[in-house]
Amino acid sequence: MIVIVDERELVTEGYNSLFDREGVACAGFAPSEFGEWVSSAADTDLRSVRAFLIGDCRESAISPRQIRDRTGAPVIALSEQHSLENTLRLFERGVDDVIRKPVHIREI
Repeated sequence: MIVIVDERELVTEGYNSLFDREGVACAGFAPSEFGEWVSSAADTDLRSVRAFLIGDCRESAISPRQIRDRTGAPVIALSEQHSLENTLRLFERGVDDVIRKPVHIREI
């Protein structure tokens, strides 16, 4: 399962649809929903997560370290800002990789 977190419902629904077409299970969350889910999800649910895709979220909304407290699945930032400063900031926050949008779903 791929977990997508983004403030825009259109984005989470879009990725959900694209992953579904590829036969990959997916769940989308708004940042406000995600924090509660990741802290309360059963360990078996978290073991099924192959990656967390973090999109447009307020700076303090999602912490990759919060995810690390519960699972070792990779945290991938989907970045719309094509700048070195933004990429370095995302790595400093603890993401495993930064992918610039637009990106083909198969690349993920």
